[in-house]
Amino acid sequence: MRSNILKQILLFSSACFFWSCTSEPADFGEQYKKTLYIVNSRDMLYVGEHAYGSENNSMQFSVYCASSEPIKSDLTVQLEINPKALDSLNKKSALGNPLYTDKQLLPQENYTSTDLSVTIRANEQYGVLDIPFDPQNLDPDVSYALPITIASNSAGYDVNEELSTMVYEVKMINGFSGDFAGSSIELPKTIRSVQPVLKAISSNSIRMPIHTLSGEAKYIKTNFMLLNIGTDSTSVTIKPWLDAKITDSGKSYYDRKKQSFYLRYTYANEEGETFDIEEKIININAPVTDTEEQ
Repeated sequence: MRSNILKQILLFSSACFFWSCTSEPADFGEQYKKTLYIVNSRDMLYVGEHAYGSENNSMQFSVYCASSEPIKSDLTVQLEINPKALDSLNKKSALGNPLYTDKQLLPQENYTSTDLSVTIRANEQYGVLDIPFDPQNLDPDVSYALPITIASNSAGYDVNEELSTMVYEVKMINGFSGDFAGSSIELPKTIRSVQPVLKAISSNSIRMPIHTLSGEAKYIKTNFMLLNIGTDSTSVTIKPWLDAKITDSGKSYYDRKKQSFYLRYTYANEEGETFDIEEKIININAPVTDTEEQ
């Protein structure tokens, strides 16, 4: 009895071995439906950084085809501008946030969109649409955005509705903008810590709050100053922004290696008191130099 069982086991094992050596790999076919979505659209809002003066300022929208098998022929995905998506984002973002300012639709004259279609080539999984962008004449105090939605596709594939729309916000930068931190001294010796955000206005100019004054948008007329960096990327001149009462004291400069500013100016408050200021701030994302490590 035991001998017969052993023979059966050996015969079955041999058959399995022979089958595995001679048979073609199993083809299970498509495991789930092909589905399209826009990359980086999970929260709908995507912030794209664009540098003033750059020759390649394009907004990029990437469409992905999720599938267990690659597509066998080229796929065309048609996109469209969807202002309603921007309205929806603004309403949602404003809930419980009284400081929120609505994003505005990017003016058509600031981008080129003759064709809003994306092609995903055969045996590939994604395609990219580049929309050339020109920041000329944009208001630096307005957040501009372009809302894009998947409208249709040539194969009739499913679209992930939760990832079908992206609101692309344009953020302008330059080589001097960013988040800074340091000290602002009311001469002769009152030292205060500051963490100003330096906003790009052009390729060589930035705007920042004066001394320790509030950087909230409602104080835009009185609390800000404009820094113009010279062609040497070192010398700095200071001017008032709108109605701010500020005077350049000279000898301000930018340290390119440390990504830091040394600023000297005088400002007058609402009571007419004047303050001589010496401010030293550094980009908090700047790499640590060898000198600083020692």
